[in-house]
Amino acid sequence: MGEMGFGWNLGNSFDAHNGNGNEGLNSETSWGNPKVSNGMIDKLVAKGFKTIRIPVTWHNHLIDQSYTIDPEWMKRVKTVVDYCIKKGLFVILNVHHDNSNYGVSYGKGYYPRTNQMDESKRFLANVWSQIALAFNNGYDHHLIFELLNEPRLIGDSHEWWYQPGDSSSEECIKVINEYNYLIHYIIRNTGGNNKLRFLLVTNGAASYDYVTSSGFYLPDDTPYNPKHKRILVSVHMYTPYDFAMNGDMSKNYFTQEYKNELESKLNTLKNKFINNGYYVVITEMGATDKMNTDQRIAWGTYYVKKAKSLKMVCVVWDNNIFNTNWDANEKFGLFHRSAGTFEPDSYVNALINAAK
Repeated sequence: MGEMGFGWNLGNSFDAHNGNGNEGLNSETSWGNPKVSNGMIDKLVAKGFKTIRIPVTWHNHLIDQSYTIDPEWMKRVKTVVDYCIKKGLFVILNVHHDNSNYGVSYGKGYYPRTNQMDESKRFLANVWSQIALAFNNGYDHHLIFELLNEPRLIGDSHEWWYQPGDSSSEECIKVINEYNYLIHYIIRNTGGNNKLRFLLVTNGAASYDYVTSSGFYLPDDTPYNPKHKRILVSVHMYTPYDFAMNGDMSKNYFTQEYKNELESKLNTLKNKFINNGYYVVITEMGATDKMNTDQRIAWGTYYVKKAKSLKMVCVVWDNNIFNTNWDANEKFGLFHRSAGTFEPDSYVNALINAAK
């Protein structure tokens, strides 16, 4: 895991979507980001990033009733993955904004409810079968599959927050476990490099509360890899929430209380997963820009160093939003993709250096 260093998210590009039906290659730029280029990847490598997470939405690129992914879309995703792999980067490839609103039908993805499982499983099985086929042999351990992004009960009061004993929360956990088992089985049984590939697994909303709940179970990988665990745990931690994600500009100082909360959560992840042989990748983290660069540096340095000491990898979220007209809770931009520059540069350097 140490080879993965510090990672960066290619946010709001291949995961962009505006509706249903095949949106074609133009969806890559539909949320205002430029087309990904080899030059962008070179800049990220030169800066010191070792891992790139490529969020991809698939339900808006199906071309028939058999769930066939548009070959041009698959080719485009593959081109960018290859850019990264050839530079020696680790790549995390996933199924991103394919979580439907309640009431799943063909081409709308999946939903974590028992009464939505049939169509959800058809979608996930078909899409992952194609991804696994396209990215099997020729891609070694540098390519990691992340089974689901933030599988959640969109529209439910427990969409983001797990409550022990709540019927919606508990049902969500069990259904996502089943989706994970299905995808794991499909990928492993394509054989080749996919039998050995590291797989990232999460639960409700990829949130700390869902992931650390007692009902979350990881797929049993021992029939395929009896000697070495190749299942990784994915969690999103914009922690502490008030400092890192809350748009309230007054909550901009990294206090001792915030530090204690962060340390406690990281230690809990260690006790639940690391101590049992499962590495953790914090596939999304970051602190929104509240014009508090020094405090973001203090937060980021502590966060990444602590995570690294516990054998966890951090991947920062970047949506390329810097505009002060946006709410503060959306301002996660770090890399000006067209210009090839970083802002705040000192903050980006601090994050990367903390992982060394």
